[in-house]
Amino acid sequence: MAWWGAGIGASIGMMLGGPFGALIGAGIGSSMTREERRGYDDRPSYGESEQRQVGFLVATFSMLGKIAKADGLVSDDEIAFINAFIKNELELDPNSRRIAIEIFNRAKSDHTPVDQYAEQLSEIFRHDDAMRETIYRVLFMTAMADGHLHPAEKAILQRIPRILRLRQNIYHNLESELVGNLDGYYALLGCSPDASDAEIKSAYRKKCMEYHPDKLASKGLPEGFTKFANDQMQQFTDAHDKIMKARRKNR
Repeated sequence: MAWWGAGIGASIGMMLGGPFGALIGAGIGSSMTREERRGYDDRPSYGESEQRQVGFLVATFSMLGKIAKADGLVSDDEIAFINAFIKNELELDPNSRRIAIEIFNRAKSDHTPVDQYAEQLSEIFRHDDAMRETIYRVLFMTAMADGHLHPAEKAILQRIPRILRLRQNIYHNLESELVGNLDGYYALLGCSPDASDAEIKSAYRKKCMEYHPDKLASKGLPEGFTKFANDQMQQFTDAHDKIMKARRKNR
């Protein structure tokens, strides 16, 4: 995604507007080299797909900055998780990685409330439930990178699902899922322990359809995000398999 690194600056800020645009326009453009600026000036206008990818990346790293600094200190575990996320999941080129980290650093230090970032994120992806939930999942995983939720992190994660227009029980579902117990596996598939085997299977298939990497890519996720999407699909498979194994054992 070399075009993303080259394109970040005042013009991208104007394209996004709102708190994300202000964050970028505040100085990220000034970090571009002369060659990067020339490359941006010579390139054609961004298409809708590219705009959505820029929106996704700016929204993700802005929100990551807020959740990581919520407890007053960005831990080594959180830094390690975010670096692995950038390297292994997004597969950004070196300049794009630099810009992503700069967005993260600026967001964690600015005075814009996290709710305002969440509101703009919700607007950018207002028609994409899976996209908003994917970003929320990344935030949750970052907050739990050190093995526990700080009260300030928990407060944010409990509050923003309403702003992002996510399902009401998503916080409790993810909390249970990431702990790794059976209740968490039911929560991941959106089922209750009282569901029939057929209902479990149907819910599993529905999740796989909603979060298939090809479907998410068609909505604007960066190409490098495929591995993360595949990992998420594997979580659905693991949840289904462990539920069914437990049920067979108890019969």
